[in-house]
Amino acid sequence: MFNPPYTNDDLRREAARQYAEIVSMPDLLEVGDEMRPRPIASTSGDTPETATTWGQLSGDDFHDARNEVQELLDDVADMSRWAVDLGACGLRYTSELAWGRGGDAWDLAVQIAHRPGLNPQLHEAIVAVVRGAVRLALNNHGITDQRLLRDASSKELAS
Repeated sequence: MFNPPYTNDDLRREAARQYAEIVSMPDLLEVGDEMRPRPIASTSGDTPETATTWGQLSGDDFHDARNEVQELLDDVADMSRWAVDLGACGLRYTSELAWGRGGDAWDLAVQIAHRPGLNPQLHEAIVAVVRGAVRLALNNHGITDQRLLRDASSKELAS
């Protein structure tokens, strides 16, 4: 019987560490080189073949886009261990539930993951229960306007 000098948890921890390192180190990502050949989704129209690629943008537009993508990556929450554990268990992303000030200004989000092939009705039921539980908690705290989800006096915590 093969008995390696490391555990499954060690492997997951190392995978999470490496993933987090890649996400947190802009020099390793080479965002510009990775982006150049990729199509810009909003320019594809009816046929992806006619899409404009990032590399086809003017120099200034490309550099601005690359810098904005890098800023988004710099602000990514470190979910690396969670993501590695989901993948190791064969789970897939299902849905996101978000509350807050609208648009992309979330103050609270719940992620659900499941094994492939989850019954769609069960999925809908689980999402509805989670949504209802969050609404109940907000209502119990007198938060009826989701723009008021965050307490103005609370400190932003860096994780």
